[in-house]
Amino acid sequence: MTRRLFSAFAFALFTLAAHSALAADEGLKKVAIGIDWFVNPNHAPLVVALEKGFFADAGLDVTLVPPENTMDNVTMVLDGRVAIGMSDQPRTQIEVAGGSPLVIVGTLIPVPLNIVLAVQGGPVKTISDLRGKRIGYADSEKTESDLLKISLAAHDIPVSDVTLVDVEFAMVPALLEGKVDVLTDAYRNFEPFQVELAGKTPLVLDIEKGAMPTYSELVYIVNRDIVDPDVVEKFLVAVERGVKALVEDPDASWELFVKYDSKLDNELNRKSWDATVPLFTTQPALLDKEQYARFATFLVANDMVGSIPAVQDYLYSP
Repeated sequence: MTRRLFSAFAFALFTLAAHSALAADEGLKKVAIGIDWFVNPNHAPLVVALEKGFFADAGLDVTLVPPENTMDNVTMVLDGRVAIGMSDQPRTQIEVAGGSPLVIVGTLIPVPLNIVLAVQGGPVKTISDLRGKRIGYADSEKTESDLLKISLAAHDIPVSDVTLVDVEFAMVPALLEGKVDVLTDAYRNFEPFQVELAGKTPLVLDIEKGAMPTYSELVYIVNRDIVDPDVVEKFLVAVERGVKALVEDPDASWELFVKYDSKLDNELNRKSWDATVPLFTTQPALLDKEQYARFATFLVANDMVGSIPAVQDYLYSP
């Protein structure tokens, strides 16, 4: 390490320590951050940032708040229960098209995770076998079911040929108990491992591939009418530090993850952890305007929305 690099490093440490001391002296700002589901490896950057003190370094006293039902992750942003929440890109754009004051401030996972999940040896072996079957989904409104309809149409399967069943949070149990034949709105980095650990062999069908443009599976959202720009800026800085720490040392970060809640220390989460770490964006503040514009065009073209505001109206700009 050169003297210049050492000096820069030392200065950075001094600055960070000074900032931490200042935050302690002034008191941290209490902030509720909503997540989209129960805590799982998808939320690793937030948990790592929390456990390593990155939020505190930024002056924030963060509490992670899971939703009470499958739609609550958005409603608790809209009604102010949380300062920043989490959702998927398609649903957020549909909400915006309906007049919702949601704004996307950052990205967690910039690629789709949604799959159709079956069990090998069951009634579904290929996408064409979906005709006449019961498809479970975990969204009590229309987003996932409408995306499924589009994907089915791309494979020449009318939605009238399937039965859609809202299974809410009990996705894999519904599949394993035979209440549904397959699942949609299952994540490729979680539910297949859950099936595997139940002693069955998962069958993953990429029904969305070729049927729609790519999108970000998980994004950070705020309510435009009550957003605190200072909180957003500090949150994104802390989360970026969390992602980088996670990517640099996944094993040490895993230990922090299970320290947050000992119930997280299980084989399912460990398998999901290894599959999820490579998926996180290392630049959470970066928003791909062209990607959002392409998906907006897709939503309008497929009559999921009548029209949608320009991307600059709902993508955050400090």
